[in-house]
Amino acid sequence: MASETTNTRALFAAIFALIVAVSFGVLEPKAAVIGCLLGGIMLAIAISDAQRLIVPDILSLPAIPAGLLLNPLLSVSEPMHVTALVHLAAAILALGLFLCIRYAYKAWRGREGLGLGDVKLAAAAGAWTGLDGFSWVILLAAVLALCFSFFSAARNAGRLRATMAVPFGAFLAPSIWLIWSALQAGLILEPL
Repeated sequence: MASETTNTRALFAAIFALIVAVSFGVLEPKAAVIGCLLGGIMLAIAISDAQRLIVPDILSLPAIPAGLLLNPLLSVSEPMHVTALVHLAAAILALGLFLCIRYAYKAWRGREGLGLGDVKLAAAAGAWTGLDGFSWVILLAAVLALCFSFFSAARNAGRLRATMAVPFGAFLAPSIWLIWSALQAGLILEPL
């Protein structure tokens, strides 16, 4: 158990160092500091979900108002209040969409398939990336989760199981940071 904790801390430190390097390498200084904050939070969420299938409320819930408050500070193309409203609309849309997916899956399969932690994390995705980035976040997270599922199936005699747990937050969280960073760097100009 102690070596697992040590390995997790070492992994966190190594990936966070990469987040800091990328943030300060491609973003303006103010955005880089915010990017490091977002990256650290999303990294902690991803590790927690990958290890325990839990997206901690203590990390995901504060990420929502943080995105709503910090993104307007970086806006140069529109007034701050417009940016805040757009990101609020995206957070509400993401929350509603993921709640619908959660309840539709439960009605269809008779069991949970998407946890409330993932729903809250989706709201954080909307708060951070707005309407322009949310679809990109979902696409990237879905592709990463599908790749994980196929690789896991390949290790298990090539069988995908309907009951296999996929830690979606482990893919959603880094996707939020990556897409937010790409938006800040001007690499994504249009929504999907």
